[in-house]
Amino acid sequence: MANEVSTSAASAGELVAAEIVSRLVIDAAYAEAVMPPLVRVADISSESTLTVEFPKWPLLTAADLTDAVDMSNTAVNTTSTLITSDEAGIMITVTDLLLNGAGLGGLEPFAVELGKALANKIDTDMLSAASSFTNSVGTSGSNMTEVNFLSAIYTLELGNAKGPFVAVLHPYQVSNLRSAIAATTGAVWGGPSAPALELGSLGTLYGVDVVQSSNCASVNVNVDRQGVMMPLGNQSGLAYVLKSSAKTELQRDASLRATEVVVTAVYGYGCVNTAANGGVKIITKHE
Repeated sequence: MANEVSTSAASAGELVAAEIVSRLVIDAAYAEAVMPPLVRVADISSESTLTVEFPKWPLLTAADLTDAVDMSNTAVNTTSTLITSDEAGIMITVTDLLLNGAGLGGLEPFAVELGKALANKIDTDMLSAASSFTNSVGTSGSNMTEVNFLSAIYTLELGNAKGPFVAVLHPYQVSNLRSAIAATTGAVWGGPSAPALELGSLGTLYGVDVVQSSNCASVNVNVDRQGVMMPLGNQSGLAYVLKSSAKTELQRDASLRATEVVVTAVYGYGCVNTAANGGVKIITKHE
């Protein structure tokens, strides 16, 4: 029949398959990605540029005035950080033999894993940018403690950072923090009064949301893990530039009897405010 729908190249079936896989990839990528919802985001998907310039205002100081004396002008010189978006992606090749009898649904598990891979790439990139923060707490080669967590909060507060704050920590850092809290003899955490919810999930501690990510950077030649505490959202010192969200294309390789599944995205990332009001890195022992 001339109007049948098939899975052959350039057919309506191929387009349907690509759309199904693309949606699965996007759902998986943005369900798994931790960092983009926590940081400053610039969406330039509809603009004819690959770059975004993030300005930073200088700290201005007012002064006393003297009657009948003219005021002095204060220069306002902003600095800025330029972030350029570029491509990232992954491709896998699924053979006909593997998909034989599975139909379109046979691509589903591959699509989900491709989405996760892209999410991990985004989070790894974003968390690596935390190394640019000027301020750091923790001790190289030592387990994370409650004191480290409190020091990070104080560093942000001393730098006039605007809350709420969020901490992104490696699971090993979270584990050490839980153990430190459980072992303390303080009236708040120690003994039978220790709140099981805090010790179990560590969702919020001292008013700071805690998010776990195994993509926290390995630093100091794999001696330490680098977590981060920062203001949440637009006040964050980390920025994510979205140019093109996850895009999926299927490419037929007839001689190989296989289908290439290509997933790409265009984005940028970086630290746009290295000062204490932008964030603080938390460096403690590697697992």
